[in-house]
Parts: sequence; structure tokens; C-alpha cells
Amino acid sequence: VILCLLGILGFNEGKMAYKVSDSFARDVEDCEFSLSGKCRAFPVIQIAMNGNHEQDAYVEVKQDFDSVLLDACRTLNLEDAEAACAPGSGARLIDSLGERMTTMDDLIAQNTVEPIYVVPRWLHFVWPTVEIGHTVYPKTDRASDEKPLSLVTLSLRPRVFQVNNFMTLEEAEGLIELNKHRIKRSTVGATASHDRTRTSSNTWDLSSHLSKRFKKRAFKLLGLDHEASLEDGLQVLNYRPGQWYKPHVDWLNPETEDVEGNLNPQVNNGTNRFATLFFYLNTVEKGGHTVFPRSTSHSYFDGNKVMRDGPANPPPGFISDRDAAWACNTSSSALRSEPVGGNAVLFYNQLPSGELDVESLHGGCPPLKGEKWAVNLWVWNRPREGAFRPVYYDLDGKKSNTPARHTKKRPKGEIHFEFQNHAGYPVEVAWLNPNGQRVSMGKIEEGATMGVKSFNSHEFGALKQGNLLNNEVFWKHVVSIDNEGQVIAIVP
Repeated sequence: VILCLLGILGFNEGKMAYKVSDSFARDVEDCEFSLSGKCRAFPVIQIAMNGNHEQDAYVEVKQDFDSVLLDACRTLNLEDAEAACAPGSGARLIDSLGERMTTMDDLIAQNTVEPIYVVPRWLHFVWPTVEIGHTVYPKTDRASDEKPLSLVTLSLRPRVFQVNNFMTLEEAEGLIELNKHRIKRSTVGATASHDRTRTSSNTWDLSSHLSKRFKKRAFKLLGLDHEASLEDGLQVLNYRPGQWYKPHVDWLNPETEDVEGNLNPQVNNGTNRFATLFFYLNTVEKGGHTVFPRSTSHSYFDGNKVMRDGPANPPPGFISDRDAAWACNTSSSALRSEPVGGNAVLFYNQLPSGELDVESLHGGCPPLKGEKWAVNLWVWNRPREGAFRPVYYDLDGKKSNTPARHTKKRPKGEIHFEFQNHAGYPVEVAWLNPNGQRVSMGKIEEGATMGVKSFNSHEFGALKQGNLLNNEVFWKHVVSIDNEGQVIAIVP
């Protein structure tokens, strides 16, 4: 009994620690540990809810594995713990290296003060951020003589991690060679349209040997078994100097995205993009970062917001062109992931609870010198429901089979129109919000047009390019419902 008690305390150089020593593991057998009840001294493990490193809770390792899992859920006050963590429900215990624990031996062998993470049945494991710079070395399929893969916390919210040595440079170069002849202009959204917010080129690699290898490695890093129904395929990207992808969110908005299927992960088994892994296939000479404008927790954030105040209730993914450009400027303190060949950046589109994360706004900054080759993989929380085909509506709200201009369903009251520049020189268009602020919508060259989505009574202005705050607004327009589908001329 005394030996068992000493095992519980886990003495280490005179200090108490919650861990199981080798001597205690042997004593467990002597005490007929499993179910006899002859020895009532049990080891204690530290537990935390999925993705949350800060909780300070403990459970005894007794009876059987399913009982420990259920006790852990009850201890963490998980709502409806019996259903969320019932035997056979799919609930899991994950160690600090992202490995699933499945037996009592796994728990008894846990010889660390790091917590074990409780993942309820309807959720996936999310790496805890712990603190900026926190580093772990997950197990991978990489050869033992290669540089080890490491996961480093870059931001607490959004959850962003640098993945060092995800692939070798030989693997990266091989993927470029397999796909460079198939590259074409990138598209956006479920309608696969071309847009000025994304000017890169891309292709899809669904079946090459390298594609299969990277997908399995990525799923392993996320703590998932690879399933084709949980991924969009490997997207190979090429950015030439000046090409970019304006900051956006990767998840599809359940409120406005017109596709067939439930996109809300928290309701009725809905599914959406859960995590994004973005791999760099080459090292960009200058520029080409992946930027996260909403992060304020990274090490070099200077306290100055990268994004200025915009609309009162901005849609997810909203950012003005001006703020997007500033985020990519290395003079700003925006979080930027360095494009280093062989490395990757991992970020989560959902919170550990399954809620879609509006803070996961991110974008691809333009290379300033040299080109950028990269790959991204979107992983969903549940199998995708078919191809998520876009659904179109006519202006009366009835479904339409014709993807004609201005027929896509939109938020109630939204008005679509265009501005066309007839001023005789390039102009900057700004939204003049009710607080007296000017929010840049971007530049329009002479004779060019800009598509706008806005609402009744919103006011816009045009000014010569330069100082957005001080330059005179020489032209104004107040939106009305009659502007739907119109081309509105900007004149001196």
C-alpha cells in the first residue's frame, strides 16, 4: 500500500508531480489493478478540454478505459457528458503529441505533466496553442535521418502554427514538376468565377503518388485517419510577382453561401472546412507571405490594428483593399508566415467547439521578387455532402437553373451594381460610413469598372489616389434600390 501511495505522488527529486512512475506501474499488477478493488490507490492524470491547455483538472485512472474517459468528461463539466463520451461514441483521449490513447496501458505509461486532451464524439482534435513559440514534435512518416517535423505556435487566435520540415525539398520540387504544365487562372467561390481578389494560378492534384503521400501526412498531423470524403484534394498554386489572394476566410458561410447542404458544423451534423494546411514548395526571394490580419497575439504585434473599422456588421471575410495591402506591407505588424520551401502553415477554420472562426481571415501576399509555388489542403469536419453545387435564384427569390448575372441568392436587401470611371484619371472609391470614416474599396483605372455589393442609402465617394484621409472627395453617390444591375459613371 505504501509503495502504491508513493506511486501516486510520483516523487521526482523530492518534488510532487502528477505522473505515473515505472515502480507504480509494477505495483499496480501486484494490487490486481483492473477490477478486483483490492488496491484502492490509483494514479492521477491531468486532463483538459480539446484545444484548451489552461484547464487544471485531474481524474483517477481506475476501473477501465471507458470509465476514465467518461469520468474525464464529467470532471470537465461537459454538457450531456454521458452522450458525448459514452463507450463506442467516438469520444477520444489525445496525448500532448497528438496521439490517440486507447488502452489503460497508454494511460499508465503517461509519464508527463502535460495534460491529456478530451475530445467529445462530434469533434476533432485541435492542437492547443499553449503560448507563442510553444513547440512540439509530432510523430510522422518522415525518415529518421531527415530533419524532424515540428509544430510552433504563431498565434493564439486565430490558431496558427508554423510547421517546420513538413516535406523535403526533393518532394516539393517533384510536386511542382508533376503539375506546372496544368496551371491555369484561379477562380473563387462555389460558382468558380474569376475575380480581381484572386489573381494567382492553380490546378488540382488528386491522385499522384506525392499527392497521396502529403495528404496522409497532413491527416496524421491533424490526428485524423485519412478519408477522401474529408478533403477537397490537393490544390497546387503559382503566384507570379504582383499576384495575390486578398484576405478571406476558407469556410463557407452558412448564411449566404448558396450551395446544397448543411454548412453549420454545430447543427444537425453539418460540415464545413475545419482546418487548412498551406505548404510552401519553394522559398520566395521577397514577399509572398501568408498573412493573418486579425491576429493580435503574435510576438511582434505592436498594438496598432491592421484593420480599421469598417461596416457596423461586416460579413465574415470583409477587409478593404487598403487594409489588405497594408497587412502585406512588412512595415505593418500583421502576422505573416514566411514562404520557406519545405515548411507549411496550419490554421484552424473552426474553434475547438466546432464554431466557425471569423478570426481565421488570411490571404496570400504578392511575391515582390521571384515566384511562389505552394499547395493547400482543406480538411472538413465531416464528409462533404456531394459537390456542394451552387444554387441560383431569380430576383423574385425562386430557384433558377441559369447562373446568369445578378441571379445568385444574396443577403436580404443587398444591391449589386458597378461603378465605371469616367474621370479621366485613376480614382480611389471609398465607402463613406455614418461615423464619417472613409473605407477604401479599391482603385479604378480610367475607363475600368468595379463591381459593388451594398445596401440602400449607403454612400460612396471618389477621390484622386493618394492620401485617403486628406484628399478631397470630388464625387459622391448614395445607393438606392433602383441601382440594381446598373453601371454608374464616376465623373469629375
